[in-house]
Amino acid sequence: MAFNPSKCKVLTITRSHSPVSFNYLDGNVLERVCEFRDLGVVFNKNLSFTPHIECIVLKANSVSGTIKRTVCYRALQYVKLGFFTSLVRPILENCSQVWPPS
Repeated sequence: MAFNPSKCKVLTITRSHSPVSFNYLDGNVLERVCEFRDLGVVFNKNLSFTPHIECIVLKANSVSGTIKRTVCYRALQYVKLGFFTSLVRPILENCSQVWPPS
């Protein structure tokens, strides 16, 4: 399998104060990042999913606001519920396993 060095990044997850500094692929220096998105989930160097949760909530609020501005306030309740169920709920349920239990 061939990797494209320009699309690869290094995210070091460790408790050590002197992490391993392997950051080369085919002689190319890889970019070091503190936060990375993979398959729609945001990972950071502390393995905290707070940035991911903030991103998902922001996106859901944006879609929710768009629905509220677009749908007439006199629309029937089940019409509004249908929009929220089909547009907002999938955003919140995607990778919901990383959300902390309540």
